[in-house]
Amino acid sequence: MKKRAVERLDANLEAEFSLSDQVITGSIVNLSEKGFLLNTKKCPPMRAKFDLTIWMDNEVLKMPVKVRRLVKKDHYYEAAGVEILNPPKQYLDLVNDLRWKQLKSLKTRGQIIKLFICTVCHHISFDHAPITCPICSSTIESFEKAPDAIKRPDNFAELSELEKKHIPVIRLTKDSDYVNVHVVVGEILHEMDIDNHICFIDCYYSSSHIQKKCVSRINFNCDRIHPSTTLRFNYVTGGVITVIIKCNAHGNWLAKANL
Repeated sequence: MKKRAVERLDANLEAEFSLSDQVITGSIVNLSEKGFLLNTKKCPPMRAKFDLTIWMDNEVLKMPVKVRRLVKKDHYYEAAGVEILNPPKQYLDLVNDLRWKQLKSLKTRGQIIKLFICTVCHHISFDHAPITCPICSSTIESFEKAPDAIKRPDNFAELSELEKKHIPVIRLTKDSDYVNVHVVVGEILHEMDIDNHICFIDCYYSSSHIQKKCVSRINFNCDRIHPSTTLRFNYVTGGVITVIIKCNAHGNWLAKANL
């Protein structure tokens, strides 16, 4: 089976749609930015297009979908793989929030995504190793699997001083033409000495149409520089900014923000 381009997240959402003037109920058991798996006692036919309603906390969301595959068990179809034709912002926000909540619930050694690290420049790639490293142009052979490459606090509600020095703080400001992404390393000022300093900040962008892609690296090698940066993006209405920082003494740390 061909590997999905976008990772699915476990979910449990009630859903409803109309088929031949009959209202059918079901549940969404996993999802991504582009679609989801719908369990239902009466599956719609392949390539069927219809509006599907889901219940998300305090709001009801209706969106156009298309059936891309059917899942058969024994002698009947029990689920449909559904593509969202035009994912609304509310749905994308739901997926991003769910992904971040699952990330926060993991222990330090846990993972929800595959991580690969370049042995030359230490760039981290998500889900798969790239043919060419976007930072140093090394080939795919330079990447190694690294499931523990990113540090993850055990308790986000009670961060230690070490964690507060390393987890990036992201602040967004918007105007009519741009989104400014301000990144500061740490809620508490991080040292910048030879044995304990921030090496770089890598910034990634992803959306419903673009897989997570590194768009910038800022290097630091001077004890007079505070590890922070500002990036100006062309104005977009959605997407996720992911920031990874590397400390030479304490490893890689991650933060995310929705545009």
